[in-house]
Amino acid sequence: MDERQSDLHQEPGFEEKLRRIEEINSVLADGKADLEQSVALYEEGMTLARSLEKDLSALERRIEIVTNNPEPEGSEGLETADFNEKA
Repeated sequence: MDERQSDLHQEPGFEEKLRRIEEINSVLADGKADLEQSVALYEEGMTLARSLEKDLSALERRIEIVTNNPEPEGSEGLETADFNEKA
């Protein structure tokens, strides 16, 4: 399998998912889709929304880890500055 084929099987990125939800919202807001299509779009949108929620939770955890442990391994002895301190 080459790179292009493996890319086809990757989950879409955050921005791509968000863009798709916006497209779905636009179609549903127009009111031109039939009932069956509207339900299918709603299901797709809900699946994407749940996926985005999981993505955001994972990113939030990463930020908490970095915030609570600001010194990466190997940075011992590096001097840090307190930018909130008034000179």
